[in-house]
Amino acid sequence: MSSPGAQQITVRHEGTERVFDATQQITMGRAPEVTLFVDSPLVSRVHATLSYEAGSWMLTDNGSTNGVFVDARRLTTPLVINRPTQVRLGDAISGPLLHLAPQTARGGAPHGGSGAQQGGPGAGSHGSMMPPPNRPPSRPQPQVGQQPQVGQQRGPQGQQHYPQRPPTPQRPNPQQQAWQQQSPNAQQGPNAQQGPNAAHAGPRAAQRPNVNRPQSGPLHQQPNPVPHRPNPQSGTPPTPNVPRPPVNTPPPGGDAINMTTKADTSALPPIRARASTAAIARADRIPQSGLDIGRTSDNQIVVNDPMASRKHARLVPDRQGLAIEDLGSANGTFVNGRREQRALLRERDIVTIGNVDFVVQEGTLVHRQRPVAEQGLHVHGVSFTVEGNKQLLVDVNMQAGRGSLTALIGPSGAGKSTLSKLIAGTTHPSAGVVTFEGRDLHAEYEALRSRIGMVPQDDVLHRQLTVKQALNFAAQLRLPPDTSKADRKQVISDVLEELSLTQHADTRVDRLSGGQRKRASVAMELLTGPSLLILDEPTSGLDPALDRQVMTMLRELADAGRTVIVVTHSVACLDMCDQVLLLAPGGKTAFCGHPGSVGPVMGTSDWAEIFGRVAADPDRAFANFRSRQAFAEPPAQVQPVERAKAPKSSPLKQFSTLARRQLRLIFADRGYLAFLGILPFVLGGLSLVVQGKSGFESVGFVQTPDGSFVRANNGEAQQLLVVLILGACFMGATLTVRDLVGERAIYHRERAVGLRSGAYLMSKIVVFSLAALLQSAVMVGIVLAVKKPPSKGSVIPIGTVELYLDVALTAVTCVVLGLALSALARSNEQVMPLLVVIIMAQLVMAGGMIPVTGRVVLDQISWLFPSRWGYSAGASTVNLPELSASDAAQKDHFWKHTVAAWSLDVSVLAAIAVLLALFTWSRLRLRKSAA
Repeated sequence: MSSPGAQQITVRHEGTERVFDATQQITMGRAPEVTLFVDSPLVSRVHATLSYEAGSWMLTDNGSTNGVFVDARRLTTPLVINRPTQVRLGDAISGPLLHLAPQTARGGAPHGGSGAQQGGPGAGSHGSMMPPPNRPPSRPQPQVGQQPQVGQQRGPQGQQHYPQRPPTPQRPNPQQQAWQQQSPNAQQGPNAQQGPNAAHAGPRAAQRPNVNRPQSGPLHQQPNPVPHRPNPQSGTPPTPNVPRPPVNTPPPGGDAINMTTKADTSALPPIRARASTAAIARADRIPQSGLDIGRTSDNQIVVNDPMASRKHARLVPDRQGLAIEDLGSANGTFVNGRREQRALLRERDIVTIGNVDFVVQEGTLVHRQRPVAEQGLHVHGVSFTVEGNKQLLVDVNMQAGRGSLTALIGPSGAGKSTLSKLIAGTTHPSAGVVTFEGRDLHAEYEALRSRIGMVPQDDVLHRQLTVKQALNFAAQLRLPPDTSKADRKQVISDVLEELSLTQHADTRVDRLSGGQRKRASVAMELLTGPSLLILDEPTSGLDPALDRQVMTMLRELADAGRTVIVVTHSVACLDMCDQVLLLAPGGKTAFCGHPGSVGPVMGTSDWAEIFGRVAADPDRAFANFRSRQAFAEPPAQVQPVERAKAPKSSPLKQFSTLARRQLRLIFADRGYLAFLGILPFVLGGLSLVVQGKSGFESVGFVQTPDGSFVRANNGEAQQLLVVLILGACFMGATLTVRDLVGERAIYHRERAVGLRSGAYLMSKIVVFSLAALLQSAVMVGIVLAVKKPPSKGSVIPIGTVELYLDVALTAVTCVVLGLALSALARSNEQVMPLLVVIIMAQLVMAGGMIPVTGRVVLDQISWLFPSRWGYSAGASTVNLPELSASDAAQKDHFWKHTVAAWSLDVSVLAAIAVLLALFTWSRLRLRKSAA
């Protein structure tokens, strides 16, 4: 008879044993709610399950990203545990080790022996698969037919194997474990294995899944899927960590604050150097006609990435060897991080197309499999100083792997937003290194730009548009211009589905809840498929329920394989994060680790009390944090590099998209549209209060008491002209004075991803100028329908047409003036005072109501105002010196009814518009992106 099934099972991990009975279902992972917590970045949130079924214990992979391994083989089906078994989570060699020992109710093992005895040659007291000291480790042979899951390719082994630290009776501090990663060049400890096999036994890399569309093409063939379907609760793990050196003990007494030592930065990942000395790649493996590289299937090398153009680049044979040439792509072709139009390739060169990296290998391009040490984000010794000596960040160290969610928290003034901008690449550190996927983020920012998504605190959406309309315009600006409408629609549909916004696609943004608006802002960033997502205060102003919804969304985004960094003041949902970085005022690190370990480290789990402590004494908090870390020399200071220009589409394409979006915005806001329609009727109606019936015609001559005749004074014409010119100034400035300041957050973010400031400004000028031309036509039409029109213009025989041109050009110039004021204003509250002041100044300086002609200084100052030249052009058109007997009309040579005078007035008015446009453009260019 067979032995009875084991009713209990002992699970040993990190020196701790736990016994479970058959009534329990055991979940393993790094989520706080699992039964068995395994703190490793290789492990998914709910990685595996262990349950008692049909008289046996069954181990099941819960759809984890990096898999469950037994005897170096990845599980594809549930495994019966009927004997002591060693299990690795996440990697067959370096993943966390679990000992599973099934027992009967009497406590005996079914097959005799414990996990330590039956574990095989790798079983150690600490749960390690390291060999005995006198025996070098062996590398397991890959199992034929064993494939990772779809979208999860695993790279070659290439990391150095390090000795495990001594066993400890309890799980090590996640804060300490998550920080350190031994450099391949770091000095080995006395127990390190020396041998040819000891340096090549690291974990494999896991690629980020493409969230937009499946891979295709000759270089994108995916492995066969495993039989079971991944569980959406399991996430892609961050970069794995190897054990760090022993931690230095804190200073005795706790009073001495050592501010001279630096946190450990010896774990710098290998930053790829430019392969300038490698052999030139041979070109005998490609045809003479070359190989086309692009997004569509008609290319020989298909790059299935939304940022790649349809025909992106071409591999061509050169007399010296293999070369690559860009085919006018929107986002550029990069060789070793530098954008190249044509470049000769060398072996091991890194070629970047969109978000995909290739490596030159034996005369062809192959997908670059990133080593584990190069995966995810690494912040090493980063400091940031402003105004010479004011430090906003001091020696910040952090690493966040793929599939991880990291929260940046701390009191106000701690430098959280500054650190997020450094990580996003928009700000350059004063010292230290930020690497992403093994590449210096600031030195190769142009090549990595599209892989970084930044969601600012303010929503970057036009509230008048529907979600689908906003995403459509954003896709037209961010995706290559040759992206077809169908492809763009598919990308938008995928993003909406991932963020559960499909049912709200046709809902206006201003009608969404706070959490839904934040999802829509995130959707804007996901259009380009970023693998690093940074959010600045996404839960600000939200109630606790919406706060949890947003954090749940971020957890799901991280589980999809992205590295997610969130700056937040809320501590209610930190349990969803894999890591928390607590900054003290002055940018000093006080804590970094799993949120569940904050109690033992900080002495309390009350975040309010922790915030109070670090705010009261940030230096002590920083010193205590450093005392828990290993010390080493700081990294070399970052050398300033020339900022690369953003990949941009053609200015005409951007102008077309922005102009259509602006028109859509105007028509979508019905209240604003009604205001624009009514305004010219109101201003035109004000002309009816001007007394008289002569309009712009001469009233002839009158006889004086002495019997002579003099020209009669037509004061009505002068007053009507004041109403028209001042109305044009008011209409033009009102159209645009709130536009740029209201869209500032949107503009900053769009500029960071390649928006041209010139195309943005011109789209505003053109669209609003068209509106001003229509308004001017209505206003002039109302006036001339009641009052008599001018007989003949200075240049155009039809005086009515020339008068309309005077008014319309004045309105267009004030459209640009309104944009300049909007660029100057820092908030919407400053707009109205500026508008009132500028309209009053236009009234005074026009010269029609208050004479300025011949008044020294005042006359010269008036030349700076559009109303002065608009009124002069109108006076020249209607021949005001002949209609009016005022001294100003007779003396002002700008009012003369001549071609020269009118041409001068109109030319100066146009020059003012051009100068104001250049000023506004310079303001837009000089403003640093806040995204």
